[in-house]
Amino acid sequence: MHLEPMPDALPAGIEIFRLDLDLQADAQQALQHLTPEERSRARRYVRRADRVRFAQTRNAVRCLLGQRLGCCPSEVPLSMGPHGKPFVDEAPQCAPVFNVSHSGDHALIALADPCGVMHLGVDIEQQRSDLDADVMLDVVCTAQERDSVRRAPDVLSAFYQRWVGKEAVLKAIGIGVAEHLCSIDISPQADGRLAIASEVPEWNGFQAMALPAPPGYAAALAWRTKESI
Repeated sequence: MHLEPMPDALPAGIEIFRLDLDLQADAQQALQHLTPEERSRARRYVRRADRVRFAQTRNAVRCLLGQRLGCCPSEVPLSMGPHGKPFVDEAPQCAPVFNVSHSGDHALIALADPCGVMHLGVDIEQQRSDLDADVMLDVVCTAQERDSVRRAPDVLSAFYQRWVGKEAVLKAIGIGVAEHLCSIDISPQADGRLAIASEVPEWNGFQAMALPAPPGYAAALAWRTKESI
């Protein structure tokens, strides 16, 4: 397992690691630190690649959190929120805030200092060249986003920039992604920040930024500090 730390140009107290997945590996090799429930979940994936992707990513998450908490990876007390967002249970004072995303051959794991960061979300997506951007724009984008994307030199990349931004923000909030994609407007800025606009007042305290991603991928990070509450 190889975890690559992301560049230093991140918000204070936040670390991001990229995991390059080996989808040809035996999924059994990544199950060593997983709980019986997690192993059962991995086996329920129909596609072998999905089983390996989940197992390797969860194994890496447990190893990182185990280092921070000073315990064996298999002993990290992970629980799931109502919308499937994992979190460390039973150790709220010292446990890092974290979030995970995987797509294609890569995964991102974001960790944050709980003393400064309250909510965290990360997303990575493999850009599909066969994606019908016009159809997807009507499904996931606001009117302003649709206009901006259609004027962009590279429509597909512009669409994915907004898609990963939306998913990262909604994951940070901790709510269902699919039903709220049009509730947030993402506007990429020249400095890499992703400006967020929403009619929900509680969501406007979040911040977001684009992340470096391998060729053919797009990624974003979202967070909310305790100072913004």
